[in-house]
Amino acid sequence: MDGARVHAGMSFTRLSELSGIEPEALAELLEGQTDFTVVDLVGIATALDIPITRLLPVSAADDC
Repeated sequence: MDGARVHAGMSFTRLSELSGIEPEALAELLEGQTDFTVVDLVGIATALDIPITRLLPVSAADDC
C-alpha cells in the first residue's frame, strides 16, 4: 500500500493529514503491525484519489 503513496508522489506526512489517520497509527498500518479498517482504507483511497479496490489484494478485489 505504501507503493500507492509513493506512486502518487505523496509524502507520508501528507497522506496522514489527508486520510485523517494519525502518523503513528498510519505507520503501524503500513508496517503491517495493525489491521486496516474500512474507514482507514476509504481515507487512504480518498487521499490518494484512487478507487478503494486498488488497495485490496487481487484475490479480495476479484471476489467483489
